[in-house]
Amino acid sequence: MKRIGLILLILLGCISVKAAVKQDTTIVEFTDKGVKKRVTVYTSGNKDFELPRNLNLENVLKTLGVDSAERRRTIALLEQNNAKQDTLVIAAADGRSLKIITSDAGDLSRKDKEDNDHWSRSDTRDNEEEKSSETRTWSSKPEKKSSNSRFFSKSDFGIYLGLNNWANGPSTVPDLQTWGSRFVALSFQRNATLINGKQVDFAISYGPEIAWNNFMFEGNNYIDNSTGKIEFFKSAKDLNKSKLVVTSLNLPIMFNFGFEEAKFKIGLGGYVGYRVGSYRKLKYSDSSKKEINKDNYGLNDFRYGLVAEIGKRRGITFFGRYDMGELFKSSQENAAGLQAWTIGIRL
Repeated sequence: MKRIGLILLILLGCISVKAAVKQDTTIVEFTDKGVKKRVTVYTSGNKDFELPRNLNLENVLKTLGVDSAERRRTIALLEQNNAKQDTLVIAAADGRSLKIITSDAGDLSRKDKEDNDHWSRSDTRDNEEEKSSETRTWSSKPEKKSSNSRFFSKSDFGIYLGLNNWANGPSTVPDLQTWGSRFVALSFQRNATLINGKQVDFAISYGPEIAWNNFMFEGNNYIDNSTGKIEFFKSAKDLNKSKLVVTSLNLPIMFNFGFEEAKFKIGLGGYVGYRVGSYRKLKYSDSSKKEINKDNYGLNDFRYGLVAEIGKRRGITFFGRYDMGELFKSSQENAAGLQAWTIGIRL
């Protein structure tokens, strides 16, 4: 009977311990260089998850299921707190029972700096944390993002690299080399954010650029303007290079949409430009000399067209441009209707 009683006591003790431990608690501790603080995140272990490769507060909260608006508010609150003492933030936007504690990264011990990132799983969770699952501690205006969290920077410098071609011209117009007909532009862009939304930012982008369109002819074809009207001829000598280069000063105006969650952007707009120079360049196969002739070559001085861009917030952006106006003047019958287009990337 004593043995039976002892077994019953052990079983009851196990049941009591199991009832007391309702859920596991996961602890993730790391140094976030963005907010310059040591961050410890406590969360109930309702589900298993894999830590992100890049361990920072933004990625950890996203992995735990906290929505983008709550993530931004948490990070903005930590950035605004310049005090040395610990900062406690309690969040609950689908990351239930989530507690974040930070400390000044400069006060960390050497051991903590060396052991930069780690995480552990505990079998206890106090009642205070459980009660706080429906509590939020944010800034005084939670419905707005911090001005520092805008998707688009106020200004940026970009380099466009692409390939040119043309369409809609007469059948007598020679084809262009695909890889030899290149486009290069240097862009000085300003971004005016009009809507700083929770999920989407909207901005108007504008700014001058200097652009070079290189139209490289296939075979031994070249362009000539000695009679005042452009003509296309085949050279009796083999040509190593034959191209028409147009230099323009452009002003693109874009309507840009930035999607916070996907860190993805789309831009649509147009551009106007003015030709500031043009020349023909010939290089014969049997000679190292280059023949450069500067002329307007019957080109229109003004250009205008449509532009579209798509890409990640930080990274390569793909773009496409299409001239709505004709590349050459209407009096140039041998190139009537020619319109240029370009595709490429923006760095």
